[in-house]
Amino acid sequence: MFLLAIWVQIVPTPVSASTTVKALAPTFPIQINGTDLDVAHSKYPFLIYKDITYLPMTWNNFQSLGIKYSWSETEGLLIWTNKDIPPPIQSSPIVQDLTNKRNLGSYTASLTTDTISINNTTINNSTEPYPFLTYHDVTYMPLTWRFVHDLLHLDIKYSDANGLSLIGGQNIMYTIIGDDDSALYLNTAQYSDPAKAILRMDKSNYQLSWESQSDTDNLIQANANHPFGGKPIQLQRVGRDLLFNNIKLYSLTDEDVMEMGSWGAPVQTFTKFDAGDQGVIISINLTLQVAAIGPNYGRTFNFLIRNGLATELEFFHQKIDRVIPNPDGSVWIASDILPSRYGFMAGSARLGLLDQEGHVRMINDQLHESDVITLGISNPALPNPADKDGSLYIILNGISQQDFKEQGTAGLYMLNTNLQTERLSDHLFGQYYLDNQRHIFIKHPNNTIENYVTGEVRTWFDYELAQMK
Repeated sequence: MFLLAIWVQIVPTPVSASTTVKALAPTFPIQINGTDLDVAHSKYPFLIYKDITYLPMTWNNFQSLGIKYSWSETEGLLIWTNKDIPPPIQSSPIVQDLTNKRNLGSYTASLTTDTISINNTTINNSTEPYPFLTYHDVTYMPLTWRFVHDLLHLDIKYSDANGLSLIGGQNIMYTIIGDDDSALYLNTAQYSDPAKAILRMDKSNYQLSWESQSDTDNLIQANANHPFGGKPIQLQRVGRDLLFNNIKLYSLTDEDVMEMGSWGAPVQTFTKFDAGDQGVIISINLTLQVAAIGPNYGRTFNFLIRNGLATELEFFHQKIDRVIPNPDGSVWIASDILPSRYGFMAGSARLGLLDQEGHVRMINDQLHESDVITLGISNPALPNPADKDGSLYIILNGISQQDFKEQGTAGLYMLNTNLQTERLSDHLFGQYYLDNQRHIFIKHPNNTIENYVTGEVRTWFDYELAQMK
């Protein structure tokens, strides 16, 4: 397999290096974000060492790929993916550092002896099979799959026909927010232009067009009317007791009614879900009026009303997104993963199966997973996230529920109502989306959409989307 590598230009402090090695010039085409590089006249040429391609860590290269770096005598070389919010938009192709002089066919480089860290992972360059190199005071990083894909989340491809392609730092496409019979809709980083708030992608030919936020508001509003999404209700209140059909559910505490400064008292909302033959589920949500990015601050209590009795669902102290009755009499209870300021809240994506006897079996516990993400439960256009037999597509992040360590189980699975799983693929970076026809699309980083069924992958560059009318 053809492996690859990158090199980096750092601050002009000399890099300490001792062992010298012979490196060659590449003889194949190289692209960064769709732009053909003039490798023959590059001021900082790519190198080949041990059949691995090395990319110069220049400002222009890393800026275009959405990577940052720093160097100091105390910390060495630190490399990380851009975490800016909002992320930068690469509105123009990469700027190349060129010279009039044609490059040589071979070079003498040195093994870098600095301390190196990529996204907080320390690299021991003395034991690396493909070590970082230094050439003309510029650091070169090997384009191995581990460094490029796993640690820096870049896309890298090689073919005899097209050579090497690197893609990174493309951020205009955010997440898929909805779909209809003909198209997917994505929110974007073009938030400053109301006419370019939404990207519409035709499912049949992948053609893109801009739409305004007002044109697609119905995608969000439809979520309130989903048949499995619950309906708002009012509960009876006797003193501090909350009752449903004269069945006591919960007694409000001092904390539940206390005025909290300018925020006021928690807001009380109640939702009723149809649980098929099992009865109904009532959700009590006490929301703090806090302006913050993140979860639903406050407390949530969920109760199963079955045969005239109320039973608290002790493992669901959070918002429920879907309650889905199945043909065999069982019922799925699903909560989507909750956002936080810097990503998602670990342990918030939960899935339970209410069996025919009225017992809830938590899938997180069964699979020992911190998060079980149920595909389709946030899609208002999908009538039923479950298949005809009640099976669900689920995503596991492979993080242990006990100690939050990786356990090698990440991937896309099919889960049936007998709690049997079938692993369909290993986990890929990106957002999995189940559309209204139960087809899976994956929104990968770098403006890339994959059709899981057909395997077709399309990528768009920021500068193309920014210029699109």
